[in-house]
Amino acid sequence: MANERHGKGTASWVGRGDKGCWFARVSVPGEGRKRYKLSTPEGRPLTDREADAELAAEMTAQISEAIRTRVYEQEQARLSARLTVEQFGTLWTSGELYRTHGEVRKLKIKKSVKDDKHRLRAHVYPYIGNLAVADVTEMDVERALAKAALAAAKKLGRPWRQASKFQVYEIMRRLFDLSIKPGRLRADNPVSSDLRPGKDAPKLFSFLYPGELVALLGCKAVPIGRRVHYALATYTGLRKGSLAALTWASIDFEHGTITSLLSKTGLPQIFAQADPAIPGLKSLMVVLKRWHELQGCPEKHEPIVRDLGCRARREATALREDLKAASVTRELLFSTAANVEPLRFHDMRATFVTWARRAGKGRGWISDRTGHLDDAQMDRYDRQARSLADLDYAPFPDIGSAVPELANDLANVTRLNAQRHGSAG
Repeated sequence: MANERHGKGTASWVGRGDKGCWFARVSVPGEGRKRYKLSTPEGRPLTDREADAELAAEMTAQISEAIRTRVYEQEQARLSARLTVEQFGTLWTSGELYRTHGEVRKLKIKKSVKDDKHRLRAHVYPYIGNLAVADVTEMDVERALAKAALAAAKKLGRPWRQASKFQVYEIMRRLFDLSIKPGRLRADNPVSSDLRPGKDAPKLFSFLYPGELVALLGCKAVPIGRRVHYALATYTGLRKGSLAALTWASIDFEHGTITSLLSKTGLPQIFAQADPAIPGLKSLMVVLKRWHELQGCPEKHEPIVRDLGCRARREATALREDLKAASVTRELLFSTAANVEPLRFHDMRATFVTWARRAGKGRGWISDRTGHLDDAQMDRYDRQARSLADLDYAPFPDIGSAVPELANDLANVTRLNAQRHGSAG
């Protein structure tokens, strides 16, 4: 039945045949259009008393729903306000906080989230993980940092590095910063700047001499996958995570470029693995090409770094043992002195920068390959480069034939090609 309009209201029949009722739809300011029952299913108009009862029932239902909604929201707010540090930390590291709130305070899905989870589980949750975020005080944080340092020192058998303390301090500060917004669980950050750990005492850091790298690459006692890994790290300056993410699609043999899509800063990098001023730099491409052929020319999505033969996070230990196997015995690389840092895998990257500075390359050329390096780091590399110059060591030696297995394969291919050309002539 067609609606009948009277002013700002609409009368309508709802139902089938005579089994329906008349309703009035009325525009109510601030509440939209409401529907009120006017008749019974038999078609008899409602009396004022019946109409009042219908309206009362409807309003009661609406009020009950509003009350239930409000109680639910209050309960959710109460539960949220009592979120523990571990519960909120899990929301952050799982990405749920980002999915709910977006890029508030530079929230994002971090590529280093595994490191964040490890630090929180090992050094934060055991001490304040069960406390409500809203209740944590500066003293709680202070004691947590102290206990974490004692536990780590006991496990390591030596004092915890200030740099490691700083990493835990930073992740705690970030967690409580997010608890203010978007978490809205508290109004202040209990991880104050007064709790920031100091710096480690100055240490002497190591890097490889050119002859030491050549000896390492030539040592057959070291798995060939690790030796290719060392060559990549030293001749590109990429971080360990970036190296692990390289696939054969990253290598453009035709143009001699390498593309790294994963970096600590999130910025992709593409650079030429050649430079007229450094002839030996492009020899890495020879190593990679032969490595590719030795593996049977894997698909483009396959990783370059493989067959390392060592546990994750044990690359530094493996590197030092491999150097000893290659008869590299320079004491500084293995020193246990308090003011000397034993050689780390990260120092392959330091070797690249030191060699590049020795070759006269500027900071822009270096940062195109390594990402940002602060002034203190560059000053250290400059000092190391001067040491290389004093020793008259030329950086980036030609490593095209440094890996015996790859050099032999290359020689065999060259010999076979020569025979083919000779027979054809």
